[in-house]
Amino acid sequence: MKFNKLIIAGLTMVSLVSCEDYLSVNGTSTVTGDKYQEIVAKNPEVLGSTLSGTYLYLASWNAGGADAHDDINLMGTLHATDLMTEDMVQTISHWFTYDYTHDNRMENYRRPSSIWKTFYTTISQANGVIAAIDQDAVELPGSKLRPYYGQALALRAFSYMYLVQLFQNPFIGEPDASGSKIDRSLPAVPMYFAKNEVGKETDYSRNTVGDILDMIKADLDEANAMLTGFSRDSKINIDQCVVQGLLARYYLMIGDWDNAAAAAVSARNGYPLMDKTALYSGFMTLATPEWMWGFDHNSETNSMYASFFSHVSNLTPGYAGLNYAPRAIDRRLYDNIPATDYRKGLFNGSAKNTEQANAGAQGPYANLKFGWDGSWTMDYVYMRASEMYLIEAEALARQNKMTDAATALKPFMALRDTAWHNTTITVDEVLFQRRIELWGEGFAYFDLKRLHKGIDRTYEGTNHRTPDGLLKIAAGDVRWTYQIPLSEIQENSAIGKDDNNK
Repeated sequence: MKFNKLIIAGLTMVSLVSCEDYLSVNGTSTVTGDKYQEIVAKNPEVLGSTLSGTYLYLASWNAGGADAHDDINLMGTLHATDLMTEDMVQTISHWFTYDYTHDNRMENYRRPSSIWKTFYTTISQANGVIAAIDQDAVELPGSKLRPYYGQALALRAFSYMYLVQLFQNPFIGEPDASGSKIDRSLPAVPMYFAKNEVGKETDYSRNTVGDILDMIKADLDEANAMLTGFSRDSKINIDQCVVQGLLARYYLMIGDWDNAAAAAVSARNGYPLMDKTALYSGFMTLATPEWMWGFDHNSETNSMYASFFSHVSNLTPGYAGLNYAPRAIDRRLYDNIPATDYRKGLFNGSAKNTEQANAGAQGPYANLKFGWDGSWTMDYVYMRASEMYLIEAEALARQNKMTDAATALKPFMALRDTAWHNTTITVDEVLFQRRIELWGEGFAYFDLKRLHKGIDRTYEGTNHRTPDGLLKIAAGDVRWTYQIPLSEIQENSAIGKDDNNK
């Protein structure tokens, strides 16, 4: 017999709350929903502990429970998908090799399962916070509950924004001035709400892409209102600027260009761009003024070898730096970066770099972007101001406002390439800047999908690994989309085997 329940990884390190008859969370100590509501009514700050546990969970590892060093929750998803593109090269086969070779999407594989559990655990946590809050009380102006409620809604929207793109390919053509080409009728993923949300009902089946997109928008809009005036203690937490950044990403995804540009401008307010010195500092501290949202690691939270930096940074004594599987930039992308662009120095050229101590950092085209602080406490970045400048510029260029787009991008480019003095800029030029600026930060796969583009690693002179890395995959190919995990199909009576992605 199958039961309608959400399958979630056990999390002994995170303080979780499960509401009675609501969601199943395995391997955790829980209190009932009614008891938790009583606690919250007396001390709203207790919700901060639950949210802190959720932020910690996203930055930790082992969602799938197999102790695999490539199962690093949010950053594992972002790194795995980066490796599926043309822009990043895994020079030697190791952890993440099946992602790099586009052979990690089937229902019985670990990657779909770990991704599913990462985001649905986050959704469960967010819903636990929402369920613990009295819906009438949170609507009162000045309520202390509003910041917690807003963060929970934003985390839920953030999770669904990834799920709808990973477990479906809703983009059926290239975007144009009229917007993105999305098939809203395609089946997506289950939709979970807290039981106290009026007018909202959990649906365990594959809700349509349109339903999920509408839910994301509604959650972000409400989160934006709830977080008005909220001043966070740490950039680990989501505030209104981060929500505006998530809205900018959402509008860019669906092709609402005017709102994308407006949200991006609002989001980046107060976050000065990184200069050359900051660009070369290793992308490893949340204190960087440009960083808007991320996770601040300490010696107790970073998992060393089972961490993002172990896999991506050739400068660490981890998997990449010790030459087990260095990460490099695609040769064609590197060659197209102007010599005057500071970011070209974040990568080796075609020759061996003997000035680097680590073998992984010496190879041709090896990335030097991500650094090493000597103690495995490097921080994770989820959002920064540069992305917002690029979103605004693309949104304007999409509307054939090429001069306005160049003007919008000028402050950003002034700190990247002193030879750049363009008075107009095309969409393709903005997209090229995205590929350089956001390299390795988890955007390349999602850009390819929303732009309805494929990859070609087989070009003459390619530095992609031979023979298994030499792939040419068209837009819309099934290999861009994960199958729903077998565990969900077995446990969820609303989704059958025939309902899965092909």
